[in-house]
Amino acid sequence: MSTPLATLPPPDAPAVYVMAPEGQLGPLPLDAILERVSRGELPSDAPVWFEGLPNWIRMGEHPQLRERLAANGRGAAPPAAPPRAATRRSDDEQDRAFAGLIQQSWKHFERNLFAAHVDEVFIGAVITSTLDNGYALIDITSDGSNHYLRFEDLEDRSRIIYQLHHLAGDAASAKVLGHIASVVVGYGERVGNLTRALSATQAEYKSGYLQSAEPGTITIDADVATGYIYTQVDMYWNISDYVAEDYAIDYDLLTEHVGASIHALRKYLRGRIG
Repeated sequence: MSTPLATLPPPDAPAVYVMAPEGQLGPLPLDAILERVSRGELPSDAPVWFEGLPNWIRMGEHPQLRERLAANGRGAAPPAAPPRAATRRSDDEQDRAFAGLIQQSWKHFERNLFAAHVDEVFIGAVITSTLDNGYALIDITSDGSNHYLRFEDLEDRSRIIYQLHHLAGDAASAKVLGHIASVVVGYGERVGNLTRALSATQAEYKSGYLQSAEPGTITIDADVATGYIYTQVDMYWNISDYVAEDYAIDYDLLTEHVGASIHALRKYLRGRIG
């Protein structure tokens, strides 16, 4: 059976010693100590000693002091939880865990790298596929987001123009959208009487692109300065259909799709202007 602790001294008697963060204080009146606790100047579990106690005790360990602290709204702080013991794992297990972290890091690194560079790879693939369809590159410009390409058939002088925009420029966006490109393809021919063929004054590319509300809608535009009339179509191409994560390019598929687009636009244009 435990021995009852000594009764508290009178609250106004300077008889209590307390161990403060800055060192031992006292003797102080109990009221003064409790006032410091209420102001946050002393922790509520600070060690105290007064005559009659065999050793220092924390304030919350004395029943009467615990009641006084509770009345002041400063209950004793709960004892700190013991530190969680780390699960012991073998050397091989820890090596495997570390190797797994490195592998995952490389996967994230490669996804971000692919998202950052697939735009350039795709543009290069479109250029090559259009060259394979018999057109020569005559102009390429970019505003950092949209890329503009212009090609010409050196024999019949027909032209192909592109506006390419990668909708997902980072790995996070690509996870939601996929690597999708907004693509506008235009096919143009020079005509003798442009005014009669089409009354239009928009520039050949950039400002001449009329974004359609729906993919597949074909519009007609013209460049008075060069005498070219164009048909153009808005589409969305899945870059991942043509460029794999290891940057392997399916040129056959892309060349086929580029050729089919040129064929459809040429057919539409000649059907309109005769």
